[in-house]
Amino acid sequence: MRRYRIWFFSLLFLAGVFWFAFANLPIQFAAVRDWRKFSTKSKTAMLTKRVFIERELGSLKMHPWAGDYYYGDGLGVNVDLALAPNSGFVFTWNGCLGLYDQNYGDVAESGGKIRLLFRLPNEGEGFEGIAPEFLPIIWGERHYLIPADGVVKFANAINAGFEPRGSNSGQFLLKRGDASKQVSGYPSLPSEYSEYLLRSPIKAEVSSVKEGHAKDSDRISIVLLNVGMLRSFKSASIGLTLML
Repeated sequence: MRRYRIWFFSLLFLAGVFWFAFANLPIQFAAVRDWRKFSTKSKTAMLTKRVFIERELGSLKMHPWAGDYYYGDGLGVNVDLALAPNSGFVFTWNGCLGLYDQNYGDVAESGGKIRLLFRLPNEGEGFEGIAPEFLPIIWGERHYLIPADGVVKFANAINAGFEPRGSNSGQFLLKRGDASKQVSGYPSLPSEYSEYLLRSPIKAEVSSVKEGHAKDSDRISIVLLNVGMLRSFKSASIGLTLML
């Protein structure tokens, strides 16, 4: 009886090890993922497109948005986006466990924005996907690609001092090599977002704190602030992040 018990717990332990290993495999090996993204055909197409992009980039000078961009933390998030007007784009997401996601396709410019036309499904869940539309922003000699719906987040990062960053690591796509370039003043954002950039800290008083509630692993409380007669703050308060 004791021998069977040892075998049972040994098998249970091995099953747990195999489950953990499978659950943490790079997604190209997980059966639940779209295998087309990691097929030989897709890999060949991406390598070919990358060659054409790099060749086109070598012939361009002072282009407002073409280039090789990166954002990430150097660990689980390492996103690379290379794009050129005629050759299209190649996107890869690498992490601690290898290649998490990749895609490629054409690009279209309209209304000052860059739209990615994906050849493969673009899933924006977990460690997958990339924004389908970007706003090119030039700040001094730096070139950023900001998601069309993430301009307020970019302004918040500037207000908090996270941008301009001093290294490659960051939350926004920055052209490779631009992290060492200095900037002055503020970037030129579309007029509807300009008031989100704070020229000086906002002085406010906490008027009241309402009862908080738990959400996932966070504790959320509603705080009422008295900012006086700041018109610019009132008109651009939606989405603005304050650090108390």
